[in-house]
Amino acid sequence: MKISMKRRINTVNNTLLAFSTPIQQLHFENTEALNAEVARRVLAMRDKVPSQQYSNVGGWHSDSNFLQNLGEPYGSQLAWMFMRAVYAAVDAVVEMTDAPPIQPVIECWANVNQRGDSNMPHVHAGSPWSGVYYVATEPNSHGEIYFIDPRVASLMCIHPLNPFGATSPITIVPVAGTMLVFPSFLQHGVHPYQGDSPRISIAFNLM
Repeated sequence: MKISMKRRINTVNNTLLAFSTPIQQLHFENTEALNAEVARRVLAMRDKVPSQQYSNVGGWHSDSNFLQNLGEPYGSQLAWMFMRAVYAAVDAVVEMTDAPPIQPVIECWANVNQRGDSNMPHVHAGSPWSGVYYVATEPNSHGEIYFIDPRVASLMCIHPLNPFGATSPITIVPVAGTMLVFPSFLQHGVHPYQGDSPRISIAFNLM
C-alpha cells in the first residue's frame, strides 16, 4: 500500500520552518460521561491486574490490550479520537493525494499516576505516531508531559547564538478531554504528579 505524500512548506513571516515536528492537540467537548466511565473501568482494572513496568516510575501501567479490554462503545470511541488527531497531525506536515482507506491497528494502554508518580523520558519504537488522551487529572497538580528536542546534531556546536542545544523541553499541562498526537520518535516524559486524586491517561501507538 502506497500513499502519495507531498511535504507542506510551513513558514512564519519569511522563515521557512524546515523539518518541523508537529504535536497535535485536540480538545473534545462533552466528554464528561465518557471520561467518568473510562476512569471507573481503568481503576477497576488497576485493582485486579498488576502493573507493567516500562517508563513509569511508580503508578500503574496496563498491558497493551487496553482497547480490547475496555469494552464497547468506549474502545471504538477512543480509537476514533486518536485517529482523528493522527490525520490532523499528518495533514499539518504533508499533502496526501489518492490515499486509500486505512484500517488502523492501534496498540493502547492505560496509565494511573498518584502523588509522586512520573514517567522517564522515552520513545515508542516501531510506530510512526503516538498519542495520549487525558481522562482525569487535578488542576494545578503538575504531572505535565514534556517533549525533548530530537535534533541531537545541534549539540555538536557550543556557541552563544546556537539556540537549539540550549532550548528547554516543551511542556504541556494535561487537561481532561484533550488528545495529544506526536511522532513516536519524539522523546517525552511526565513530571511527578502532585494531585490527591488519580491522574488517568490513555496512551496509543499506531502500528
